[in-house]
Amino acid sequence: MFSTVKDDLNAFREALKGQDLIFYLGLSFIILYYLRPQVIISGLDVIPWLQITILGGFLAMIARNRLKFTGTHFLVFLFAALAWLSAKNSLYPEISSRDITTPFIFALEVLFLSNCVKNVNQLKLLLIVFFLCIFKMSFFGARVWAARGFGFTEWGIQGPAGFFQNSGEFSLLMAMCAVMSIPLILQMSPKTKLYWLLPITAIMTVLGASSRGGQLALVIGLVYLLLAYKKLGLKSIVYLVVFCSVVWAIFPQEQKQRFETAGSDTTSTSRLNYWSAGIDMAMEHPLLGVGLNAFPEHYYIYYRENDGSYLSNRKEVSHNSLIQIASTLGIPALLLYLWFHFSVFSNFSIMKNKTEKTSDLIFLESLRVSLNGGVLTYFIGASFMSIAFYPYIYLLLALTIIKNRVYKELVPTVGRRHNLAIKSFD
Repeated sequence: MFSTVKDDLNAFREALKGQDLIFYLGLSFIILYYLRPQVIISGLDVIPWLQITILGGFLAMIARNRLKFTGTHFLVFLFAALAWLSAKNSLYPEISSRDITTPFIFALEVLFLSNCVKNVNQLKLLLIVFFLCIFKMSFFGARVWAARGFGFTEWGIQGPAGFFQNSGEFSLLMAMCAVMSIPLILQMSPKTKLYWLLPITAIMTVLGASSRGGQLALVIGLVYLLLAYKKLGLKSIVYLVVFCSVVWAIFPQEQKQRFETAGSDTTSTSRLNYWSAGIDMAMEHPLLGVGLNAFPEHYYIYYRENDGSYLSNRKEVSHNSLIQIASTLGIPALLLYLWFHFSVFSNFSIMKNKTEKTSDLIFLESLRVSLNGGVLTYFIGASFMSIAFYPYIYLLLALTIIKNRVYKELVPTVGRRHNLAIKSFD
């Protein structure tokens, strides 16, 4: 078992050798973003490693004519421009101006990462590094949940400092990566079951994180995989029912009560109020919203309920990314944000009508299913969180751009080999 993993690691290390500088910078970006050694190791965080990596990557791309700008990139930058216009015309300019550069930073990250990979082998290596970084986090989360006896805590499980520190956001990252990793592991057909530790520990983290949104997103993502692989027959349904029954049986009683009272508890009713207020804001300010990041202030002034509860004295976010965008940036920005999801999700099978089923095409088809599951999981989770300006959707967009580009470059090659084979046979 472990000898197989050792052999795979040696093969992985050999595959990493001889790659170009731009690709190495892309790997560095993933490691700095998700593993965060500059934060973990004291003394490293003295220079802006992430910014230097991106800047160096862009300079190398320009020097080698590797910087490609697609229609998706244009729309991501257009989305950032709408956020900038919203901030400049905000009802609360002081608040909106604080993070006015954040949308452009995400747009630049999409442009950078999507141009770091030039072929299928590099895409595979990038995904391996990404999932290794995620496994470090998922293993930590699973260990924390196991250490507390698989019990319930109101604060859930905190992730690393940064975007995923909050339990809900951490839970959604783990749900997405659990769903995304399964098609790729199935395609890889590893000789050892150890690789299944990634989705297993990620699922354990979601269960221990006490986030209903993350848990619901995970279930929807897993159901999608069953549908995608046409595994929803009677046998699979029985297995699914048994699995859900076992999970429900070991679920902490407090977490069960949270699901049983969903829609009627204080958390649910307050979020319904946020959503209603956000829709009202979007209707009153349809073009540019009330201003970037201005929902909490506007809600607190005009919509909060003065009932004496602790929530009435807090400036809360909308707890829904669609409403977050519509209320703060306007309807045009909402349409672009929705388009991001549709651009990632693809019903077109890469293997359809392909007479030559190469390993690269099979991998890209598995990645298509992986990205579909990831964006669906994200959409469900984001319906309960204000995370439009978190890395999730932007990572999915970058991977989708890479997948589409390498597929277009690969298909003519596959077609030429197929035609030559026919001519040789004749």
